[in-house]
Amino acid sequence: MRIGVAGLGRIGTMHARNLARTAGVDEVVLVGRDPGRTEAVRKHLDEQRGDEQGWAALSTTVDPLADVLPSLDGVLVASATDTHAELARVVADSHTPLLIEKPLALGVDELTELSRDLDATGTPIMVAFHRRYDPGYQRLRQHVLDGDVGTLRLVQATENDHYALPIDYIPQSHGMWLDLLVHDFDIIPWTVGDPIVEVSMIGSVLDEPVYGEHEDTDTAMVTLRFASGAVGSIGALRRSDAGQDVRLEVTGSKGAFGAGYGPRTPITSTEPGGTAPSDPYDTFGDRFVPAFEEEIAHFVRMVRGASESLTPPAAGLVATALAEAAAESFHTGRPVRPRTTA
Repeated sequence: MRIGVAGLGRIGTMHARNLARTAGVDEVVLVGRDPGRTEAVRKHLDEQRGDEQGWAALSTTVDPLADVLPSLDGVLVASATDTHAELARVVADSHTPLLIEKPLALGVDELTELSRDLDATGTPIMVAFHRRYDPGYQRLRQHVLDGDVGTLRLVQATENDHYALPIDYIPQSHGMWLDLLVHDFDIIPWTVGDPIVEVSMIGSVLDEPVYGEHEDTDTAMVTLRFASGAVGSIGALRRSDAGQDVRLEVTGSKGAFGAGYGPRTPITSTEPGGTAPSDPYDTFGDRFVPAFEEEIAHFVRMVRGASESLTPPAAGLVATALAEAAAESFHTGRPVRPRTTA
């Protein structure tokens, strides 16, 4: 199996490494535009491989992706956000199985049209909402489905990045609501099975003034109201020196369950005998190692025809509608009902 990776930044390089370590993948083709940069990524991956056995071969090309597609069994796109829609159409029209980073499109209207067009091609497509592939979140969802939670009452999420965004990325990040919180807007409704009918978002600029220059925030709180009447919240920081802290708690009439809790959770207990974590999560890649590995393994099975996508193009509609509502609430100071995406 020959898989291409287009977009060789931090996320694309991580995906290339996971692909190279996945059984059944014979070659990973790094598709770039800059020969020097592309070769540098290949060398970096070679260094990571070291003496580890079982890796796929690594090769590079600077040919346009459209020209490379006929030689590939599947392709992973992790390029800049603004290129996702165009590249998704190119790959789908070639009928090459695709795993593409989120967001697939920046608005509900654009995503609705795009998802319909992509579905019409019949091409297997996964959008990289990786938390749906995470064992902790999957078990949390199963507890809800099995009735262990009882009647849903409260949902609480934490979304704190360890490291600050590069300054030059902030203007093109499309806001915390779409760049960071979109993962929570996807995973929360998927986990609890209860639609979010109202969103409120407040925020401050307490860490990096550049966010304020672009009507964005680095410190935020989102409150949620569900169709059942249950309520929820998401606390989010663009930078937290404590570590990468991503959690989700679900509390109901019968029990409370949480994903993201363990010895590496970057919280220091102040109870007697409590200690600080010795090795807190460092990055999102570190926090979600099992999720990213299973996402790639699922993609390889999809390429073989052995699995269907858990995150087809339309899967992002709910998250995108909630991100739009959060942005509107942040800028107007009012609670907002998200658009219906059914």
